[in-house]
Amino acid sequence: MDDNKRHSTRVKAGFEAYVTVDDVVIPVETRDISLKGALLVGCDDCHVGTHAELHIPLSPSVRIVTEGDIIRSGDNQIAMRFKEMDELSFTFLHRLVQLNAQDPVTIDDELMDVFEKF
Repeated sequence: MDDNKRHSTRVKAGFEAYVTVDDVVIPVETRDISLKGALLVGCDDCHVGTHAELHIPLSPSVRIVTEGDIIRSGDNQIAMRFKEMDELSFTFLHRLVQLNAQDPVTIDDELMDVFEKF
């Protein structure tokens, strides 16, 4: 995806995570993440158009869980666009992106854009 088409701030994030596709759990690592999606490494069997669930454990009792679609695949990397997540996961995701962004104020502007689309 061309960087000029992106409307959300991506931050570097090297979290161990896993993707679930059709009840198969696949370990991955996040490369970067935004309020709308993530770039993941380690899912050779994930194909464009596949619906998946992403789990990012932040601590033993805290995790981000989101559902979405694989929108790009290649070179052992996949791009996932988020479609659904519960409020608590979104709160954790928002804070994670905000705390790691170069300009945290823009994240709140992007948050308003996300809400306007729903």
